[in-house]
Amino acid sequence: MVLAGCSSDPPLTGGKRPVRDEAPTAPAAKAYDPPTAFGEGGVRLVPPHDDRAEAKLDGTTAYLLTDSSLAAYNTRSGGPLWRVTGPDGMSTGVDDRGRVWQPAVPVVSRSGGRTLVLFAFQYYTEGTGTAKDVSSARLQAVDAAAGKVAWTAALPAPPGRSFGDDSAPTVVGVEGDTAVVTVRTEPEDGDAEERSMVTYAVNMETRHVEWRQDGFEARMVAGGRVVGAQLPDDAQIDSERWSADDGGISLMARSLTDGTVRWRDSRNLFGLRVNPLGAGLFTARINVEYKEHPEGVILLDAATGSRPAGMTGDTAAMFTGSNCVYDQRSTLLCGADHGLAALDTHTHKVLWQITGDDPAREVPDLITAWHGVVYASVAGHGGVLLDAATGKDRGTYEAGYLTAVNEYEALDQDLTVFPATG
Repeated sequence: MVLAGCSSDPPLTGGKRPVRDEAPTAPAAKAYDPPTAFGEGGVRLVPPHDDRAEAKLDGTTAYLLTDSSLAAYNTRSGGPLWRVTGPDGMSTGVDDRGRVWQPAVPVVSRSGGRTLVLFAFQYYTEGTGTAKDVSSARLQAVDAAAGKVAWTAALPAPPGRSFGDDSAPTVVGVEGDTAVVTVRTEPEDGDAEERSMVTYAVNMETRHVEWRQDGFEARMVAGGRVVGAQLPDDAQIDSERWSADDGGISLMARSLTDGTVRWRDSRNLFGLRVNPLGAGLFTARINVEYKEHPEGVILLDAATGSRPAGMTGDTAAMFTGSNCVYDQRSTLLCGADHGLAALDTHTHKVLWQITGDDPAREVPDLITAWHGVVYASVAGHGGVLLDAATGKDRGTYEAGYLTAVNEYEALDQDLTVFPATG
C-alpha cells in the first residue's frame, strides 16, 4: 500500500543551489586490492565547523554526513567537491547516534547508470496562526556526480506519534530498488519517556513509501528480509538496548517487499539489541527474564532467525563479541578479550583463531578488514596485517586507527586519509 509520495517541502538545499567547491588538483590514485602499505597521512577531511561526521569511502571520494549537511570530498586533495545543506531545524541524527546508537554512514546506491547518496533527516515547521508546529521526516537522495538533490520522499509520522529532537533518522540499508529507513518516535502528548520506532520501505523508483510498520525498529536488510525488534507500548531505550518492564519485545524479520512477517523468534523478551555483522549475519543481545537479569548474546542468520547452518553453539559463541568486522568479501572477524577468530561467511566454518594460550603469538587487537586482509595492532609492535583466510602474518603497516579501507586509501578515526602505496 502506498502511504506517501514525493515531498513538496523545501529541498535539502534550503531553496538554494548546493555549495560546490573546486578541489585542488591531486595526483591520480593507483588501486591496490587489497592495500598492504600506506603512505603518511596526506590530508584530513574537515567537515563544516569541524562538526562530528559519519564517513563513507567510495573510490577516491568520501561522503561526510553531519547533523546539518552532506558533503563529498576528494580524498587525494582533501578538497570539498560539493555540499548540500538543509532547512532550519534539520537534524540527520548524527549527534544523537553518537551518544546512543551505532553510527550509520551515508548509503551509496548505484542504479540506472548513476550514483545516489542516501540519508534521512527530520525537521520542524513552525506553525502560524492556529496551525500547530509540525515535525517531519524525509529520505533524501543526492546525485553524486552533480552534487544536487535528486529527489525527496516524505515519511509520515504514525497517528498519535511525532518526531522529537532526538529522532535519529537512519537509512538502515538498500536492496534492489528499496531503501529502508527508521525514525524514533514519541507521543504527540509530549510524554517523551514512551519511546518507539517506525520503519519505512521506500521504492526509490516511484519515491513512494511501499509499507510502514509502527513500533518496529529495523536494524539490517539482507536477502529480502528486514530484521529488527517489534516493540510494546512501554518500551524504553538507553545507550545499549531496548527494554520493557513487562516484556513483550519480539525479534523478527519482515519481508522487504510488503512488510509481512517472514519469521519471528518465539521468546518473550524483556531486552533486545540487534547488531548487524554483514553477510546476512547478526547478533542479538537478549533478556528472556526481567530486564535486570544477565543478558545472553546469540549469533543468528537473517534468512532463518536461527543459528547459521553448520555451526554449533560453541563455534557460534566465538562470534558474539562487540568487535566484529566483515571484510566485504567472504570473511567475518571477531575479536574478544583473549582471542581473535575468523568465519567463512559462505560455509559458516571457523577458518582460524588466535587465543591467549598460544605460546608463540600475541593476540592482536582487531581494527578493521577489507578484501582478505585484516588490519590489527599488537601492543609494542604497531600495526600488523593478517591473511583473513589463514590468520598468518602478512607484514606490518603504519597508519592511524583505521575505520575504513578501500583500494585507494584508508581513513582513520579523525578523518585523516592514508593513501595506499602497495
